[in-house]
Amino acid sequence: MFKHLFSLGFLLIINLSYATEQKPATQKPNIIVIMTDDHGQWALGAYDKRMKTPNLDYLAEQGVIFDNAMTPAPVCSAARASFHTGKMPSQHGVYDFLSEGKGYDNKWLVGEKFLGERLQENGYRTALFGKWHANEASPKPVAGFDHWLSYDALKVGWKNQYQHRGNVSFSQNGKPVEYTGVQARFLTAEAINFIDQENNKPFFINLNYVEPHAPFEDLPERLVSHYRPIALEMIRDGGNSDLMLGSNYSSVPKNHPEALAQYLAAISLIDEQLGHIMDALEGRDLLKNTVIAFVSDHGLLMGQYGLYGKTNASFPYNFYEETIRIPFIVYGPESIIQGKQTRGEFVDLLDLHNTILDLAGDNTFTKQAGPGRSIKALLKAERVSNWKRYQIIERGNARMITDGQWKLVRYYKKDASVIDHWYDLTHPMKERFITEPPRKAIQLKMTAELEAFFEKYSDPAHSGKNIWQQPRPNFNSENLMNQSLWQ
Repeated sequence: MFKHLFSLGFLLIINLSYATEQKPATQKPNIIVIMTDDHGQWALGAYDKRMKTPNLDYLAEQGVIFDNAMTPAPVCSAARASFHTGKMPSQHGVYDFLSEGKGYDNKWLVGEKFLGERLQENGYRTALFGKWHANEASPKPVAGFDHWLSYDALKVGWKNQYQHRGNVSFSQNGKPVEYTGVQARFLTAEAINFIDQENNKPFFINLNYVEPHAPFEDLPERLVSHYRPIALEMIRDGGNSDLMLGSNYSSVPKNHPEALAQYLAAISLIDEQLGHIMDALEGRDLLKNTVIAFVSDHGLLMGQYGLYGKTNASFPYNFYEETIRIPFIVYGPESIIQGKQTRGEFVDLLDLHNTILDLAGDNTFTKQAGPGRSIKALLKAERVSNWKRYQIIERGNARMITDGQWKLVRYYKKDASVIDHWYDLTHPMKERFITEPPRKAIQLKMTAELEAFFEKYSDPAHSGKNIWQQPRPNFNSENLMNQSLWQ
């Protein structure tokens, strides 16, 4: 009898131990979204081996990299608002860079439910580190985050947050914090501190670095020195296009080689931060249940077509591939992701929004008002035959649709008429010149798809077609009203 009881107890202990060991596989995964600022897909080691980014290279090699990842809105605030709401600008109403202070306090995103709020409802503890910029608030914590470390732009001025090194004014849970040093390192350390907090809940971290955003200066010399000899190999000055210069700030600067070297060094700095994050996770045995997504808000022109900047680098707004394409890499445990994949489907930040909710077990993500789709099946290496055929993007009164070969940029004038620019992406001159439209059937199909999309995903109060009635900075009188093109 005693022998049987002992055997039964021993088996029970083994089973309990096995259940304990297996528990992480059934838990909701930890989720980290690292978002860079103004980081073009072209400046990624997976596409240009001259980039010094070993940690990003590892993430891309071992995880899933998306070749056709794009932003839904090629400007900071609009892209970030779209990521956090899961909606297009024509739905949430943010189209442009929202500075902090008088003149921009329009109560943006009122009534919207943020991704962080939904994750809290699904049992996550949540934190934001670095750039928020989805509405006018940064010093005051935003709904959906248990921990908040952003910037206090009202204290020193909005440019302070973009200093790569020096004294930067932060706001931590509503209280001012000063940091002197390389700010990317500070954000990384604070994110790791959040990971270390004792808590049984899974965590969601939105870690937003300002690099490689301007100013293109003050990056660590040890990193800049790597790129100075090769900057002009990567992008030489001398480009042009059919579009006019957006402003004097958009022309290629005299110190282009140095500015480009600084920009690229900023990406290497972020790569180092990714390494610190992964080491922290591995050292705490958390990699086996943590999903890491690495993305950017939008791309950037650093001399291509003779332009510096993003969509507003030209007039009218451009949707060049370098402006709209973003890094998009997802890495995680085998139970969630089949690594060593390259996917060619169109994906964007709205899809990432829905994927995070899907991973968190939120069954309402398929009922959201935005156009995003979960990429969970793609991460599992499943063959999906009904994926979206087109990528659609907007900025102000301009909308873009592409099928990968043809790109239509449609500009809506105040009188509701349109100006169409067609581009053949297979042309050897790329997008230097507006090309002849494709055959009629393709024109009709793509324009119908574009109009149908915004018929579904647009609020009349926020629609880009009505940009003329919208508040500053959505409606920019200098760029829109004073140009004869829009009269």
